Amino acid sequence: MPYEIVDHKADVGLHVSGGDLARLFADAARGMFGIISAEPPEGWPESHRVELEADDTEQLIVDWLSELIYLFEVKKFFLLDAEVAEIGPKKIVADVSGLRTRGAFAGTEIKAVTHHLLSIDKTLKGFETTIYFDL
Repeated sequence: MPYEIVDHKADVGLHVSGGDLARLFADAARGMFGIISAEPPEGWPESHRVELEADDTEQLIVDWLSELIYLFEVKKFFLLDAEVAEIGPKKIVADVSGLRTRGAFAGTEIKAVTHHLLSIDKTLKGFETTIYFDL
């Protein structure tokens, strides 16, 4: 599995590894929505294009996941998949697909993506990171 949920004192973490930055970011998005709910809610298909720039890769992943939380909270969009079209150390362009939910559903509420102990590390197999979320 490309991600693993990590217990943390009052929050929850997500350890993600990917062969490249595109896979790392896509799997981080899938993992975060796996924390929100193991089962997708009822809804109808919807997709969005997300384009972001940041000062560095760590800030970029925080902004990326924060934008997806925004889409979930405000537009009721539950991500099922992410296709990264373009990525660099400071920029991401991705198409996300999922479901527009029919309303509230039981799930874990993620309030924010944190910078706590955040680093994106290059490994022999690609990249890895652990991201913590405020619940």
